[in-house]
Formats: sequence, structure tokens, C-alpha cells
Amino acid sequence: VAGFLRGLFPAADLAGLPDAPARILVAGCGTGRHPIGTAQRFPDSSVLAVDLSLTSLAYALRKTRELGIANIEYRQADILALGSLAERFDVVDCTGVLHHLEAPAAGWRILCSLLRPGGVMRIGLYSERARRHVVRAREFIAAGGFPPTPEGIRACRAAILARQDDALLARVARGEDFYSLSACRDLIFHVQEQRFTLPQIAGLIADLHLQFVGFEWPDAGTAARYRASFPEDRALTDLDNWHRFETKRPDTFVLMYQFWVRKRA
Repeated sequence: VAGFLRGLFPAADLAGLPDAPARILVAGCGTGRHPIGTAQRFPDSSVLAVDLSLTSLAYALRKTRELGIANIEYRQADILALGSLAERFDVVDCTGVLHHLEAPAAGWRILCSLLRPGGVMRIGLYSERARRHVVRAREFIAAGGFPPTPEGIRACRAAILARQDDALLARVARGEDFYSLSACRDLIFHVQEQRFTLPQIAGLIADLHLQFVGFEWPDAGTAARYRASFPEDRALTDLDNWHRFETKRPDTFVLMYQFWVRKRA
């Protein structure tokens, strides 16, 4: 894990992060794709993957066995109930989960309590600015009374496609998730979605006594554009600057804020 992070964030202060095999918690593992990828990336480490859904866990376990992966353990658990877990972890990975909780900050705090001092955490959260098209679609769904059934989702998609005069709805229809029932349900019909700004995230990081390590990028262009705007921030970790950057380029984090933080020793 230490070697992986040094490659990802060469300018970050990662002193004291051990190179030994890690104990990793994947909180909200879904149907197994995420923990399987983690276990393959760090084959010397051991992974505990938890999820609330027994159906998802059963599928994840079946796929893990089919692939012959032996370093993952699955357990059913609610993130908000993990505070009673006695075990501590070198890495906690929670991507795309906290923003579907009623109290994301409470869930994040519980996960922090499971992290060893000096350990690292990978977090994924929705951006308020980048999800404005999704917000518009959710308002459209509420106004039209479309139910989250296959028939309701199909009717909603037809209604959105008929509204090409609405730029935000048209943008929703340009995404590939719009054309799959399950993905569309998750995209715009999810029962609960919380979104964040970078100042809010910076405040949560400070409250939890964490150190911001850096963002993960789907491409190198974002980091290059940021460097051109803020050359003095060599580590790319100034969240005030990133907030200014996102204000000018609101689609920067359309795939989520995905970032690493470290628990202070």
C-alpha cells in the first residue's frame, strides 16, 4: 500500500507508512467488484469486506471463489454499527457509500475510529457542483411522480428525452447510466443522496483530525490544468485552491471526489 500511494502521490508526506502487508477494510463492498480489485492489487494483504445486503454479499462471495481469491473475508454489517468492531485497520476504503447515509459525517467518524494511527483512508463523495444535472432530474422525478419501478423508470426516461430544451435534463440523457434500468435507478432514483462542497469536506477532515493526501484522477489533464493555475501547490493538496478551481470548472469532479486522507499518528 505504501508503494502504491508513493506512486500515486509522489509529493505527499507519507513518512512512517509501513511497507508491510496491510489489513484493509472495504466498507460498503456491494457485489464484490471493489474488494476483488483491492485484493488483486494488494495480494499480500488481507481484506475484510462488509455490506448491508446479504444478496450482494452472496454474489460477491460466489465471484470471489470463482476467481480463486483467498485474501477476502465477507461479513454483513451496517457501517453505522461498526463502532463495536474491536479490530483496527491500516487502510479503510469507503467509496460511493457515505453520501447515501442519512448522516455521512457520523459514518465517516465511525470508520475513522477503526483506522490505526498513521493509517490511510480512501473516500468517495458526490460533488454538489458536478451533480447539478442529477439534482434537476430528481426534481423532475418528484414533480412528475415517477415511481422507482421498471415501468416508472422507462416512463421517466421517455419524458426526459422529450425535454431536450432543458440543458440539465439533456445532460442526464447523454450518460450511459441513463440507458440501464439498474444504473438509472442508482443515478437519479436513489432513495437518499447527499452532496458536498470542498469547503464542507475540508471542515470534516479537520474535525476528524485527518491529513489530506490527494485526489485520484481519471486522467492526467485535471492535475495539469490545476498546476497551471496554482503552480505554488506542488503537492496538489490545497483544498481552498481546489474549491476555486472547481468553481471555474464545475464538471471537474463529475465522477465524485475520490481522495485519500491519513489519520495523524
